[in-house]
Amino acid sequence: MNLAIDIGNKKIKIAVFRDNRIIEIFDCLTEKAESLDFPERWKDFKIEKCGISSVVPEVNFVIEKKINLFFKIKPIILNYKDCKIKVKIKNPHKAGIDRIVNCKSACEIFGFPVIVIDIGTATTIDFVDKYKSFIGGFILPGPELWTNSLKKTALIKNIGSFFSGGIGKDTVSAINLGMKYGLAGGIEKIVYKIKKNFGESIIVLTGGYCMEFSRYLNFDKKIRKYLTLEGINIILEENEN
Repeated sequence: MNLAIDIGNKKIKIAVFRDNRIIEIFDCLTEKAESLDFPERWKDFKIEKCGISSVVPEVNFVIEKKINLFFKIKPIILNYKDCKIKVKIKNPHKAGIDRIVNCKSACEIFGFPVIVIDIGTATTIDFVDKYKSFIGGFILPGPELWTNSLKKTALIKNIGSFFSGGIGKDTVSAINLGMKYGLAGGIEKIVYKIKKNFGESIIVLTGGYCMEFSRYLNFDKKIRKYLTLEGINIILEENEN
């Protein structure tokens, strides 16, 4: 059994895998990492390997220590070389490891060329070409960053989430609908550009907001909410030694 940990800007997601299947999962806020406790029943799991994908390096030591104490194993902090995928960008060590893990995961599960769209704190749109090379991508604000950037300007305390309707009838709904359709429109424009330049590709949607946005994106896509965790597990399985 493997333990996969995805340390993101907002949340830490932790999953136990048996073979290629998630059998248990939970998450906590990244800012609460110091108080994270694994479920006591997880001591009965025979965890052999643990991989960590982290975009918040200052939290790594805290999580490593907790894993050592609870499971008595040393986790692997993944870097782009562990993913065994060609990375053809400038300074690949500076790219968010979650982006590369996502692309690795999408390639192994669905094939390539593939466009991976991760809608979370940020929205990342990345592309792997027909040679299985990660050649780059695009970064936009995620839904919360988008609305929060306007919240202070509009002096609004609470934006809410996902209003329906064709047009905003007040400031809150106007900001929210602007985010919903603006972000969806931006994603669609970028996907169109990638397809125009590189041809038809599989599209995989993931991230904390993937379910909410899926119906606003007018193209065929696969939805895989825990693509990063699945990618970590795939990498652990490939790196037997």
